[in-house]
Parts: sequence; structure tokens; C-alpha cells
Amino acid sequence: MALAGGHTLKKFDEELATLRDLVIKMGGAVEEQLRLGMRCIEQGDARLAEQVVAGDRQVDRYELRADQEIAQLIALRAPLGVDLRTILTLSKTVNDLERIGDESKKLARVSLALVEHTGDRMDVPMISEIAGMARIAGAMLRGALDALVRLDLGLAERIRRDDDRLDSAYKASVRQLTALMEAAPESVPAGVQAIFALKSLERIGDHAKNIAGYVFYLVEGRDIRHPKAQLERAEGAA
Repeated sequence: MALAGGHTLKKFDEELATLRDLVIKMGGAVEEQLRLGMRCIEQGDARLAEQVVAGDRQVDRYELRADQEIAQLIALRAPLGVDLRTILTLSKTVNDLERIGDESKKLARVSLALVEHTGDRMDVPMISEIAGMARIAGAMLRGALDALVRLDLGLAERIRRDDDRLDSAYKASVRQLTALMEAAPESVPAGVQAIFALKSLERIGDHAKNIAGYVFYLVEGRDIRHPKAQLERAEGAA
């Protein structure tokens, strides 16, 4: 069977598999960035923090290469149906992975700021709460990528629900940190950095939730990100 431009279906499948592999490798690199970014905060390792900041360039290179592959596939193959949904899903996933990489880089920069504010003793306010959120966010990212690889709608839905747990932890931690800074003004510089870390982890959860949502789009062809807007559109068309 031939596709547009005389290319064979087998060749298209090979190119699509190459793109999938590239996105999964990018996901692995981003997972490592998140893990190391959090280690920077826990250990106050300035050298490691600099490595994480520099490592974001590798994530960016993955993004550029994936974007080139995606543009070429769309331009040369003119995919339709599930093939087009696969390419669009991978494109959206690349965008969210790049954002997660950026947030992981922010964690490393937070650790550098904490070292500056607290010195060698590296007194991080509410470090256990931050670490707990990091575990949830990391598990969400791994689960979302696994759901995408396996096309597992059940797992994808569980990851989406986990975001509610992460959001609750974020709000509770910010309230506690705010109260701490009000009671102890000397803790404000480090407390502000801790809030930055919590916010980055909350955003990472949002991006992992997005990736999980793309599994529904790929498998069923439906966008579940904005259910209210979808309902309003359906009622307007009726």
C-alpha cells in the first residue's frame, strides 16, 4: 500500500515508531531531571544543581528533534485517522515534557537560592512536605508515560485523579508555609523559595495529567481536558 508521495505504509510505520521512541527517551530524560532536581533541594548540592540546569539543554534538543520529525511526518505523509491522532498526541506530549523539564530546572535553581539564604546547614522549610509532593509528581509522570505506551485508559484515569491529591497537598503546604513565615519573619527568604518548589511540583502534576488525558484522545478520539466546554459546545450544536 502506498501513501502520499509514493511512500510505503511500512516506511511510515517505521518513522512513526522512531518518533515514539524519541518521545519516550525524552520522557526518561525528564524523569531523571525531576529526580535530580529534587535531590538538589534535599541535599543542597550546588554542583548537582548546575548539572541539572545544564541538563535542560538535552531536553530541549529532544524537543527540537521531535518537532522536526513531527513536521516532516505531517508534511510528507499526510496522515489521517488514528495515525494523525498519534502524531498530534506525541506532539502535545513533547510540549508537556519540555515544560516539566523547565520546572525541574527551577527546582535546581531553588536549591541554589536556598544555599544562598541558609548556608551550609541548608535549612529547608517543610522539606518533608516538598519531598512528598515530589514523590506524587514523579509517580504521576511515570504513570502517564506508561499509560501512553500501553494505551491504558484505566491507568490514565488514575493518574488524572492523582492530580487532585497533589493539588490538595500543594494548597495545604502553602497555607502552612505562609503561617510559618508570618510567625517567624526570618524564615521568609527560605520560605519563599520553598513555595517556588511546591509550585513547580504542582505544575509538573498538571503536565503529567495532560499527558494522561492525551491517551483518551489517542484511543477514543475525544478530548477530556475541558469537559464543561465540550458539553456547552454539544448543547450549542443541538
